[in-house]
Amino acid sequence: MNIIKIRNFCLILMACAVLTNCSSDEEEELIGNWTYLGAFDGAARGDATGFVIGDTAYICLGYNNLAKGLSDLWRYNPTDKTWKQRADFPGVARYAAVSFSVGGKAYVGLGYDGKTALKDFWEYDPKRNTWDSITSEFPGVARYYAVGEAVGSKGYVGTGYDGGSTLKDFYSFTPGNTPGSGTWTPISSYEGAKRMGASVFVIGNYLYLLGGTTNDGNPTDMQRYDPSRNGWEKILDLRNTDLTSDDDKYDNIPRSYACTFVVNGKGYITLGQKTAALSSTYEYDPGTKIWTERTPFSRSTRSYAVSFALQNRGFLMTGRSSSTRFDDFFEFHPTETNNEYDD
Repeated sequence: MNIIKIRNFCLILMACAVLTNCSSDEEEELIGNWTYLGAFDGAARGDATGFVIGDTAYICLGYNNLAKGLSDLWRYNPTDKTWKQRADFPGVARYAAVSFSVGGKAYVGLGYDGKTALKDFWEYDPKRNTWDSITSEFPGVARYYAVGEAVGSKGYVGTGYDGGSTLKDFYSFTPGNTPGSGTWTPISSYEGAKRMGASVFVIGNYLYLLGGTTNDGNPTDMQRYDPSRNGWEKILDLRNTDLTSDDDKYDNIPRSYACTFVVNGKGYITLGQKTAALSSTYEYDPGTKIWTERTPFSRSTRSYAVSFALQNRGFLMTGRSSSTRFDDFFEFHPTETNNEYDD
């Protein structure tokens, strides 16, 4: 082979290598763009709770950098991107509470005041900007790090920690016609392991639950609750069950104290912790029952943050890492290409 042919052959090999590397880089590029929105107007905090009513979002409670429980309530308007403080929560200042919204009102309860697990619930009416104590007592034991969400016209609350044991019982709440009224009803307990710090989201008429922590670590089951039949169904096992397959890509999904939200009929989970703090973000498609990795959160990793969805995008704010409490605020666009200058 003469020198010219050898040179051409080497150039072809180099071009193939470049094309292969470019193709690999393109294949590894993840979809989803995180945008930094600035600082939240309230105090930095961890273990707060949040809810959405109509086209506005709210955050309340938690505890600050002085490890002091908070009672303030803030409303976020995504149209003009402003925060406004609303009526303080009238119950005991607390953190690790749950919340859900039904029929234009929010319901906030349970939690921990630094000494005692709590079980009271309160109703917030945004039109009157007032709180009313729920007269019907929560039928389960006092607890914190439970989960709460609404499906249709009812709220659902379950799992958590009572100060000595993790829990798996669940209850539904049907609001009444007058302020502070409503009825609690025991429903089928979660069919997986007892846990605290789990994650939930609602797609369609189903409540999905995964993750959390037990004495054995992070449970790997993912189940959904169907209110129409009062039953749980296991959807996925989020771990490598077959060493010959690639399902080990799900190993990083089970986590505790994470953030979830739903955009365009798909569920998202990000942040939280496993053996260490996590920044990875995953998208769940209920049609295919497949999780797909998306662009990871690029700022400080944390747990115990607040998340919600508005106007076809997700939002994430506050949280804590060790002794640090955060007041930063972020937006996630699930279908956009990542722009490193946005975050």
